Amino acid sequence: MTTEELRQADKEQVLALFDVSQVINSIHDPEELFSRVMDIAVSATRAERGFLMIRDRQGALRAMAARNLDQRDIENPEEVSGTVIQQVLDSGEPVLTSDARTDPRFTGSESVRLYNIRSILCAPLVKGGQALGLIFVDSRTAANVFSDKDKIFLAAFANIAAIAIENARLQSTLREENLTLKQEVRQQYRFENLVGQSPPFRKALAMVEKVLDSEVPVLVQGESGTGKELVAKAIHYNGPRRDKKFVAQYCGALPETLLESELFGYKKGAFTGAMSSKPGLFETAEGGTFFLDEIGDIAPSIQAKLLRVLQDGEMRRIGETSPIRVNVRVISATNRDLLTEVRAGRFREDLFYRLNVVTINLPPLRERRQDIPLLVEHFLESFPPARSRGVRQVDREALEKLMAYGWPGNIRELENALSYGVVMSKGGAIGAKDLPQEVSSREGELQRGFATGRSMRDVEREYLLATLKACGNDRKRTAQQLGISLRTLQYKLKEYKARS
Repeated sequence: MTTEELRQADKEQVLALFDVSQVINSIHDPEELFSRVMDIAVSATRAERGFLMIRDRQGALRAMAARNLDQRDIENPEEVSGTVIQQVLDSGEPVLTSDARTDPRFTGSESVRLYNIRSILCAPLVKGGQALGLIFVDSRTAANVFSDKDKIFLAAFANIAAIAIENARLQSTLREENLTLKQEVRQQYRFENLVGQSPPFRKALAMVEKVLDSEVPVLVQGESGTGKELVAKAIHYNGPRRDKKFVAQYCGALPETLLESELFGYKKGAFTGAMSSKPGLFETAEGGTFFLDEIGDIAPSIQAKLLRVLQDGEMRRIGETSPIRVNVRVISATNRDLLTEVRAGRFREDLFYRLNVVTINLPPLRERRQDIPLLVEHFLESFPPARSRGVRQVDREALEKLMAYGWPGNIRELENALSYGVVMSKGGAIGAKDLPQEVSSREGELQRGFATGRSMRDVEREYLLATLKACGNDRKRTAQQLGISLRTLQYKLKEYKARS
């Protein structure tokens, strides 16, 4: 209401506006809101009929709700004065007439004559200087139904309703977009995208299917690049928590103190720089799934706090004494042998058994070579650059190279190699010459038998040291190349040195 309108409005009108503003601002469904706004407008003005009209996204004016005296939907919501509607939209001001049949402003109005419209009151729905639509009420049985106070009330009510309607429409749009995104995510992480037919992979997939509807913690084990996070997302988005959040944290990427504050949050003033309280990722994931990648990298102090979350469903922010209840399903992943870490005293045994309720072992790509053609087909179908360039397959020689290579980086490396091949190819098919050098070279071919007769520990050691040498002894770059944390690399180098 404007200042002048407030002066003219009586106490009863102001209280009525306060009440209806509370009602309509609590409604977030546009259809329900349209209906309620129309009910209030008709009831408050004692109108015989009422119509609510809103501009659609193309700017066209459409009747969204219509009422007669007993609030039943009428069959033809277009039986209104187009002259009044146009005048209100053009001027942005409400219109009141006591008797349209004698009002010179509506002499040429066919609807007034055809439908015997007498009393008319119409107010625009304005927000941000733009007319979203209007509220129109009338009476065909009597003149002088509406007063100037009714005009003031409806104009003020229309302003409140415009804000509520715009907010409801925005929320509806956000809900639709959110639903669309969730459907896209579910589509992306549906089981059909876990590609493979080899026995080792089918065994892992069978375990995924068994844990979908349970709440037990799951430990996903596998080398870097085998798709551990993809499996975690498939479990979440195909399970009962699919409508809640999926939160992931790579545990090897942050220092101990920073990782602790990320996981559990902190209280304002808990340490220098804590200018305000911050919730942890466990709180953020409330009701959903928390994926802890490379769980074997976390420090003993954080292991103890994590054990409490799994054991009691409670955690404390840094600097706080009161516990916070959290309802989160934990899925963890590691490329280490955690049982070996437990025996060496580097990982808590009680935490290991809490995390290891169900274990899913993902085989490395070299142990599921028969899946390579399926993976190649899947990636080329899903790569936008491949579709735009018309790259739909690899030729026979290139496929032989892909089948022969050792894939130390597993599926992630295969995906990157195909991305490279798409860029290098001239379209149609990827040839052997289009693949990365390490894949297409003779040395790459020999990697097919790289592990024969030797332990995995020895193979890993040789590959890690060779990568370190190729990176000029740059440990940070080596860790990035291997897809492991710097801490894991340093630990492994220390272990190799102790064994030599």
